[in-house]
Amino acid sequence: MSATFPLPLGLPPLPAELAALAAPPSTAEENPNEIVRQAFRIGHMRLLAPFAIASELTEMPNVYPLPRAPANLLGLVNLHGRIVPLFDLAALFETEHSLREKRMVLVIGHGNESAGIVIDGLPRRLAFMPESQIIPPALPDLAAPAVIASYSLGADAWFEFDYAQLLELLVS
Repeated sequence: MSATFPLPLGLPPLPAELAALAAPPSTAEENPNEIVRQAFRIGHMRLLAPFAIASELTEMPNVYPLPRAPANLLGLVNLHGRIVPLFDLAALFETEHSLREKRMVLVIGHGNESAGIVIDGLPRRLAFMPESQIIPPALPDLAAPAVIASYSLGADAWFEFDYAQLLELLVS
């Protein structure tokens, strides 16, 4: 005779970022005019990417450096048997990674057309109204041409880049 008894796991509550991801989808209708993006940080830079472009988020894997590679190219990483270049954009944006946040790898692109970038902490979902689009504030010379759009949220500016163009600039 076997019986099953529910046992309390005693796990601590999820952090707010993870709880939001685990929550069931909102039943409230979304505004069709909203611009919804995946938001993440690299140091003090606030970046955005369409959800269709960012294909994976993972903890920092082993990085295999390449000799004579540009400083922004940390090396190659193995993600599920696929070799992906890993870039650190902190120097490009003239910032340093946050010491308080865990470094993660956000994979931009899909399949053989993908690259990883080092980000600080977990990404989150942000929605902007079209009227929150602003003229981008001054950015480093190399990064400025790759800006697609910038948005204001409170006192913060968030930047969406053409990541393919940005990463191509780094390796050329």
